[in-house]
Amino acid sequence: MTKSVRYQKGQLYPEHSAWFVRYRERRRQQDGSIKNERRSKRLGSMQDYPTKSEIEPVRIAFMQKVNSGQVIADECMTLLEFVEAVYLPWAQTELRASTHKGYREIWENHMSGRVGEIRVREFRTVHASRMLRAIAGEHNLRKSSLQHIKSVLSGIFTHAKNEGAFDGANPVQGALIPNSARESGETYAYNLAQILRILNVLPLLPQAVVATASLAGLREGELRGLEWPDYTVEQLSVNRSAWREFVNKPKTRASRQPVPVIPKLATILDAYRASMHHPSTGVMFHHGNGERMDMDKLAQRVIRPAVQAIGLQWYGWHGFRRGIASNLYALGANEKTVQRILRHAHPHVTKERYIKAFDPSVVEAMERLQATVELLEGCPATGQQVPNQVRAKLLNNRAGEMAEWLKAAVC
Repeated sequence: MTKSVRYQKGQLYPEHSAWFVRYRERRRQQDGSIKNERRSKRLGSMQDYPTKSEIEPVRIAFMQKVNSGQVIADECMTLLEFVEAVYLPWAQTELRASTHKGYREIWENHMSGRVGEIRVREFRTVHASRMLRAIAGEHNLRKSSLQHIKSVLSGIFTHAKNEGAFDGANPVQGALIPNSARESGETYAYNLAQILRILNVLPLLPQAVVATASLAGLREGELRGLEWPDYTVEQLSVNRSAWREFVNKPKTRASRQPVPVIPKLATILDAYRASMHHPSTGVMFHHGNGERMDMDKLAQRVIRPAVQAIGLQWYGWHGFRRGIASNLYALGANEKTVQRILRHAHPHVTKERYIKAFDPSVVEAMERLQATVELLEGCPATGQQVPNQVRAKLLNNRAGEMAEWLKAAVC
């Protein structure tokens, strides 16, 4: 016989100048059993809802969630209960599959055993700081990895505030990354000469993939998501990003902008298309069976050995994306233009993380300084002597403070 479902109305009552509702909630115990527990939820202040009739719609909406079987977040929950029952299910629904997987791994590997038993309402900045110090001491992680862990925990409390399980300032934001943690390693960008050398030693399919990554700047997931209708001789439309079996839209609105195709890239893509008997539909880069190419395996089995064979190191797919940013900047493109080509939502990301080149004006200024030094020293590199009248012009008082400084330094 099927047991009927009991729908609760909830007992509404005032206390401490606020309205509360009392109800029962099914909770899983440590031994795995389910037990009904008595709970209370603050619905609002009596200043905002002076009469019972005004708070009644709030009670009805809340009890509908209780009766629908949804977990109701509240400040009495432990952080473990909130993350497992509320945050991670929300992340699975609202975020990309790859993002949800990364957040769950960070929670399970680094946080749940350290701070999971602390109640949400009792969590303080000191708990986050101690957690980060413990992780740094046990795993020797870089500061960037610790910052990522901190960001995930901060996002958990942001969601807790939105769900009504936490009030006040986010306690994670003030937590400090330990100074003893390792500094983040320097990222690398392939220059144009290195890219051409790599392209010259690759077979046609991996050559087409690397050319698209290095001459159009597409991300790894965007490379997997490309289909032939996205390509014209003039541009590549970025309509999707693929991770494992999941296919999504690109990560931001800016990421969905088309990318111009230069003739070098068009030549390689057209040759690759011809080798595939000129398809007009379907996945662009695949195994031969129409399934999307696994870029990690392609890099591991083909591209990385080829790169190492010509005396270069493999810096991952983002080495090509950073490469196009740095190469464009070195050729005179400004930061805004590079941002648009890489399709970043924020310009500081392009400047701080992708451009690996000196400002051309700085390089030019330093070259002029070197030329002046060589003139003052008599051009020892060329064996030429500076004419006396030129030396006098450089070193006279009217040449300014820089000339006087150079005179004192080299004479």
